[in-house]
Amino acid sequence: MTDRKGPLTGVRIVEMTGIGPVPYAAMILADMGAEILRIDRPGGYPAVGPTLDFSAMEKASIFYRSRRLVRIDLKAAAGRDLVLDLIGGADAVLEGYRPGTMERLGLGPEPCLARNPALSFVRVTGWGQDGPMAQMAGHDMNYIGVSGALSLFARDGRLPPGIPPLIGDMAGGALFAVIGCLAAVLNARSTGKGQVVDANMVDGTANLYTLLAALSAMGLHDVQAGNNVLDGGRHYYRTYTCGDGLPIAVGAIEPGFRKVLLQKLDLSDDPRFRSDAPEDEAYCTETLAARFAAQTRDHWVSLFDGTDGCVTPVLTLDEAPTHKHNAERDVFRTIDGVVQPAPAPRFERTPGDISTPAAAASRSDPAILADWGIDAAWIESLTRNGVVSGDD
Repeated sequence: MTDRKGPLTGVRIVEMTGIGPVPYAAMILADMGAEILRIDRPGGYPAVGPTLDFSAMEKASIFYRSRRLVRIDLKAAAGRDLVLDLIGGADAVLEGYRPGTMERLGLGPEPCLARNPALSFVRVTGWGQDGPMAQMAGHDMNYIGVSGALSLFARDGRLPPGIPPLIGDMAGGALFAVIGCLAAVLNARSTGKGQVVDANMVDGTANLYTLLAALSAMGLHDVQAGNNVLDGGRHYYRTYTCGDGLPIAVGAIEPGFRKVLLQKLDLSDDPRFRSDAPEDEAYCTETLAARFAAQTRDHWVSLFDGTDGCVTPVLTLDEAPTHKHNAERDVFRTIDGVVQPAPAPRFERTPGDISTPAAAASRSDPAILADWGIDAAWIESLTRNGVVSGDD
């Protein structure tokens, strides 16, 4: 059994393998010390194509890290009985299937809560467990489109062709699943009563733009995206391209920070910057664009380093791990040659850890079941009959 460390040490969770938000949510919880047993189907999910390097995929599957895996055939009654027994000894179960799937397997909330009344049954979907769209297929952009979040990324009246699946899957889905799981487990420990947690991307992403909804209600945020202080509509809060073609971010919203920005750019004496008038906005933006384009990104980073001008580089995924701030704070780690984010958030007394590398976490080991109280003879029988399978 792998030693656990972190504030969630002692919490046990059964994870029903999926893609996207569920494994990411489980990774966060496992990095914080929760003991998570990931249940996968025989052959793996999703199936690996014949042209893919399975070994390389294992090392790179960092969203599976910090927990162990057992492949169980849920089409077999013995497999379902085994999972129900595991859930009976868990604090929570985490699943991300279409509504009704767990029920059809005989592993829905009713039998699981009957076995374990204090169980937190966390369900992660796009649309939610009910409503007219609950049974429809969809992906990140569909969910954030319906919630209203995608509209916030428009510029000049047009939406981008696409955005990475961060807002819906990872923030609105996975992070709200983590919050819901922890809240439900805490409640169960004080009341002895479990419950179902409906964590979905529509609810989550609608919640994420609470600040902008509040500003809009105050008349301080235009519904037309791209015209506002917080979405690139002002010269002091947007990105610019430097002379070497590399991007830089400017975030000098407050007047004091803006003063430093203008001083460093030798623009303090220009009255059109001091007026903050809407009619001067195009001029201010064009002037800053020309000024940043006159020098390389390194020049500007060096000039603003250690100041309150709020000017920083926009780094690529390859550049971010080597940035001095990230490197000194160990924001990233390299395991088996794969660069990956370190556990977050950070805890002073009970720090989390990557307890199991991705490669080991991707290999099924039926022996792990013994740590969950499953009798050795039963494990041997299940393995012999093909209900439980391991990876050599």
